[in-house]
Amino acid sequence: MAAPADLLTAQPDDTVATFGAPRTIPWQEFTWAGHQRYTIDGQPSLLESRINPYTLSAAGSIYIGIMVGLHLYQKATIWNERAEFRVIEDGSYARGVDKLGHIYGAYIMSYYSGELLQGAGVAHRHAMLYGALMGIVYQSYVEFEDGVGKDWGFSPSDFAFDIIGASYFLLQQSIPFLQYFSPKWSYVPAHWYGEAERAEGRTFIDDYSSSTFFLSAKLRPLLPEPVRQVVPPWLALGIGYGVRGLGGNNGYSDRRIALSLDVDLVELLPNFEPLLGRPVGSVLNWLAQSFNYFKLPTPTLEWSEHHPPRVYLLYPFKIRLGGVRL
Repeated sequence: MAAPADLLTAQPDDTVATFGAPRTIPWQEFTWAGHQRYTIDGQPSLLESRINPYTLSAAGSIYIGIMVGLHLYQKATIWNERAEFRVIEDGSYARGVDKLGHIYGAYIMSYYSGELLQGAGVAHRHAMLYGALMGIVYQSYVEFEDGVGKDWGFSPSDFAFDIIGASYFLLQQSIPFLQYFSPKWSYVPAHWYGEAERAEGRTFIDDYSSSTFFLSAKLRPLLPEPVRQVVPPWLALGIGYGVRGLGGNNGYSDRRIALSLDVDLVELLPNFEPLLGRPVGSVLNWLAQSFNYFKLPTPTLEWSEHHPPRVYLLYPFKIRLGGVRL
């Protein structure tokens, strides 16, 4: 049976299973970053496809519904005026936060697409591969829509970063060491913590003044053995990049680098399935796994272009206790 490192390169029968029970990946081998990996329905992941037409239809409907919803939302905001297709390279747009957004967007679309396919009975390695392709396809559609938007244009560098995001997702399936490093997104409307929202931001998607993108490293597996034993398995450390005050009339903007404590929710939370059974426990396990790609407010040290370093108790919120700002 394939070890976790070989789940994408294992060579099961590539045809759809038609007779008997399909072969599955043993739970002890179905891991991610050293802990248990979960499926949305609590069933073992497949080594050969056993397509369920009902769940496939449901997964397809969910995917199409999300895509249509996003399209209508963006059509009414950032793409509401059309023009002829054009190419505009925007390498310096939003001082680079936009590029991290493209990496994250392609990655997270690849993840959710792969999970939907896996839940519909597609073999694990195929689901992850097709999920990455679906992530790129969706981001390609976004780039095309930018290309015909009056205020935008198709950006080759944006598309390159889309490919990086989906490719990193795919590489993690074959190189377990990369699973210890997760992209995460922190989005809190800037005015909630006393900062200016991006003047040109029409939606939460392009309000880059309110976003910080992190790469979070799970600490315990990366530390030497004597230290490893005293570090809780849920503890991680993230490094993030964001820019505040983008698009203001005075031209002011402020780059921020954040070093932040982080948590692995799967390690922190219990296995809900023995507590609540299926399907509730299975869904909660999968939700904990999926929310691991969103950065929670935690203690953080932040460096700024225009201010001395700041310590936050719950980044990015500015909390005052008496005369002390945390």
